[in-house]
Amino acid sequence: MNLLTRSGREALPAHHVDFAELAKLETDLLEAAGGMEIFAEKLRSFFRSAIDEVIDTARTGRYFLSDLEKTEKTYLGTKFEILLRDWLQVPRGVLLDLLIGGKEVDVKSTTGGKSGWMIPPEAINQLCVLLRVNEVDATCAVGLIRARTEYLRSGVNRDAKTSISADGRRNIWWLALDFPYTPNFWTLIDAELREAIMAPRGGTARLATLFENCLEIPVSRVLIASIAAQDDFMKRIRRNGGARDILAPKGIAILYSEVDRDLMARLGLRFGSREFLSYRPRDDAEAAMLRAAGHID
Repeated sequence: MNLLTRSGREALPAHHVDFAELAKLETDLLEAAGGMEIFAEKLRSFFRSAIDEVIDTARTGRYFLSDLEKTEKTYLGTKFEILLRDWLQVPRGVLLDLLIGGKEVDVKSTTGGKSGWMIPPEAINQLCVLLRVNEVDATCAVGLIRARTEYLRSGVNRDAKTSISADGRRNIWWLALDFPYTPNFWTLIDAELREAIMAPRGGTARLATLFENCLEIPVSRVLIASIAAQDDFMKRIRRNGGARDILAPKGIAILYSEVDRDLMARLGLRFGSREFLSYRPRDDAEAAMLRAAGHID
């Protein structure tokens, strides 16, 4: 199943002046990511983990992107760049953010509307990866462009940065468009349940409350650490004293994508990289599958 095609991949036409160059950049980027399907799976959790890390619920008591200071929202762009470079395992360029397939590429991001990418002087006429995040509906976009002068607005701000014009956006090669990523967990539950999850003093009880009441909702590893609020947060999930001991007798499994990926796929679950979710079997066959894997009693 090609998740990216289903979610709005839009290549430029073959006659476009940038076609050959952006087609190669897409190929090189996907090769570094491990292929299109792995890219799609990791894209689901890429923005979620980055945003959750900056929100930092455990230490700040904040829950939403809107809670961040202006400087923190600006820093998110740097965070995305760093995590993308780590994900693709590519080096920095000499002048720009990434070196992909022997080409220097800049990374620009926005948490705004259809545009908002600020192009600095050094990135004009250069290859760029465009990242866009919409936390309201939990969709993202990844685009590729050569930021030619004719694609940009004529005006600049005090930092000599400009942006892509409305007409210039027609020259973006969309690797993913309106792609659904893992939403902010706290937007999916009401304040009463949020308080119930955070009320217990111990991390094990908090996680057990979460997973029992929020079946089939992906939760990032970053958020799990925030909710447990303990250095050894993974111990609060495992057997031998963790939340699994509380939920397994109730027939509820706690699954983790890095360990249970194949099982989760067989169950038809949607998840991203390094994400947890809880699941109650729908029939005897699923129950037997989960029991055999040691997830329920």
